[in-house]
Amino acid sequence: MQGNDREMSQEEAVATPTGENSDDSQKPESVEETLRKELDIARKEIESLKDSWTRERAEFQNYKRRSAQEFSNIKREAVKSLVTEFLNPIDNLDRVASGVNVTEELKPFVDGVTMIQKEFYSVLERSNVFRQYPQGESFDPTSMEALSSEEGDQYKEETVIEVYQAGFYIKENEDKFSLRPARVRIGKPKA
Repeated sequence: MQGNDREMSQEEAVATPTGENSDDSQKPESVEETLRKELDIARKEIESLKDSWTRERAEFQNYKRRSAQEFSNIKREAVKSLVTEFLNPIDNLDRVASGVNVTEELKPFVDGVTMIQKEFYSVLERSNVFRQYPQGESFDPTSMEALSSEEGDQYKEETVIEVYQAGFYIKENEDKFSLRPARVRIGKPKA
């Protein structure tokens, strides 16, 4: 009799896969329903992971953009700091090279200074630093400093008629950042 009891319990277990008593109030889930629920849970988890990945990617792109901008600013400030220190020696080379009374004895010396000056400008240009010598150009108050002016009928607009000291600027893409304004004398139309 004990053998039959054992068989009964196995039959009951097979009849109720959840191991519970088979009541009419609780229907066991079919395999299909169970798989659907698991699939829905997996889909929700995938959407959550996709959303998380998208947010992380956007944050990383923002980080890269900020880092590139910070690097560009640091580089520009380093170049600006270094070049600013060289501007007075470059101005002195300009003065030597533009000597009015160059004798035959001094000509080789002045030619050497001119070569050194050209080499300085070449190095600066490789670092995107350019010299501004606006002789004959329209006056631009954002990149020039007018030290004196004169009025005349020959001027239709404010024009640079003499450059006392060249200006320098850093060029990045299409942007220009002034290192030093050009110091100039301007001609203005009569009022």
